[in-house]
Amino acid sequence: MHTPSPTIITGTTRIFFMLAHPIEHVRSPEVFNPEFERRGIDAVMIPMHFAPEDFAEGWAGMKRMRNLGGIVISVPLKEQALTLADAADETALSVGAANTVRREPDGRMVAANFDGPGFMQGLLGGGRDAVGRHALLVGAGGAGRSIAFSLAAAGVASVHINDVDDGRAVALAAEVRRRYPALAVTSGTADLAGRDLVINATPCGLHPETDPVPVDIAALKPGMIVADIVMKPRETPLLLAAQRAGCDVRFGNGMLDEQLGLMMRFFGY
Repeated sequence: MHTPSPTIITGTTRIFFMLAHPIEHVRSPEVFNPEFERRGIDAVMIPMHFAPEDFAEGWAGMKRMRNLGGIVISVPLKEQALTLADAADETALSVGAANTVRREPDGRMVAANFDGPGFMQGLLGGGRDAVGRHALLVGAGGAGRSIAFSLAAAGVASVHINDVDDGRAVALAAEVRRRYPALAVTSGTADLAGRDLVINATPCGLHPETDPVPVDIAALKPGMIVADIVMKPRETPLLLAAQRAGCDVRFGNGMLDEQLGLMMRFFGY
């Protein structure tokens, strides 16, 4: 009996896309294709590069692809994906972004967001390592929004949110406060004073030679947990600096690894 393989694509193969801008850093095809092969699933995941201004037109084409199983979405397309979707789960709606979309047989696109659960499970021990911590979250985009609500639900002592777009950080802080009124939630500069959990939820680190480090590395101290959602390179400049400072570092790969099972179930496997 033939076992379907990502290297053997036929007329019956279901297609999945990984979407991002830029695309070179994505890791999802490296995770999903071996999983499809391991389970004997006749499917393949292919990276697709859409710039934000082209995404709506590309989305319309994907809706018409009858052998499309679904898509995984990375920055900066997550907010657009939710807007374009026909339906969405509660998490995607609450954070205003989607990172996974399933195409139904009738062409409807159903969105979900597994960023927060994947991050908490893969990098913070299912949330246990966040309890009682004073968190600095850098990045209020699609992933950052999901992580912010997950941190609040896990029981952090406080959350301080920073973003290059100050208005976006202010708005996210206000939304988290509304849902968790007893939690201290603030926004502003990426100040590490009083923080013992530092999270980079931005793309900074994808290009180590040119990207700025999202925090003042001179303020990193032993006892801090420092987590980075960037997956390639595994050791970002932030995490390298955190290691030198004696921090407890958490690598971004764990986030996708934990999301894999959630996404596979969402896709119907």
